[in-house]
Amino acid sequence: MSKYLLEIKNRLFIIAFNWFFSILIAYKYKEVLLFIIIEPCVLYNSGRPTVTVLYFIFTDVTEIFSLYVQLVIFLCFQGTFFFAANHFFFFVNPALFKAEYFYISLFVGTGASLWIISTLLVSYTIVPLTWNFFLSFRPTVPAQSINLHFEAKLNEYLIFYMQLHYLFVCYLEFFAFSFLLLSYNKMNFCYIKKFRKLYFYAFVFFSTLLTPPDIISQLIVAFILIVLYECLTLLFLFKLSYINLIR
Repeated sequence: MSKYLLEIKNRLFIIAFNWFFSILIAYKYKEVLLFIIIEPCVLYNSGRPTVTVLYFIFTDVTEIFSLYVQLVIFLCFQGTFFFAANHFFFFVNPALFKAEYFYISLFVGTGASLWIISTLLVSYTIVPLTWNFFLSFRPTVPAQSINLHFEAKLNEYLIFYMQLHYLFVCYLEFFAFSFLLLSYNKMNFCYIKKFRKLYFYAFVFFSTLLTPPDIISQLIVAFILIVLYECLTLLFLFKLSYINLIR
């Protein structure tokens, strides 16, 4: 037991060491990291002739510093989380069976890949398109009685980016976990019939946590999750039927 406790202590120390130096390095290059997050949206808007030059403002003396702190914590938390997950996997690796090792390694690899995909998708596709969609409601020709001019606050843009990032990461990881869980449990028709309502309630609860507090967006997200779940269910049923026909 003392051997395992010593290994846990050493791994926790390595994780804390990684967290501390990740914060120092990220804070040193905070301007570069902030530019990487803002760059896709700026480039997307600069290539459109109907959109004015995009710039950001701040209205508080401490706003820039707090923004850098939020950015550093946001990035270091994700890197340290995957670093800790990797240590946990290697810690429990000797006690796993071959099937368990296969599914856990598949889940870890799938989770890391989906995290990278969701980060690239949010940065270079979702955020620019969403930004342009909401800016499209601004009138192109100023009216005589009203003149609308948009000035983006830097901290609000960062919050907007982080919310979309966590939203897409949670969605992709949730479906990856559901897919692997159903595959591991050898899903059958009785299993689907027994737990379908629980999955539906979980989808509604999940959409309530991740969407703004309005019923329309919650219902839309819950409906999308239910449709995707039913598609996965049909896929596994066809797979099981095909295997049974071969046998």
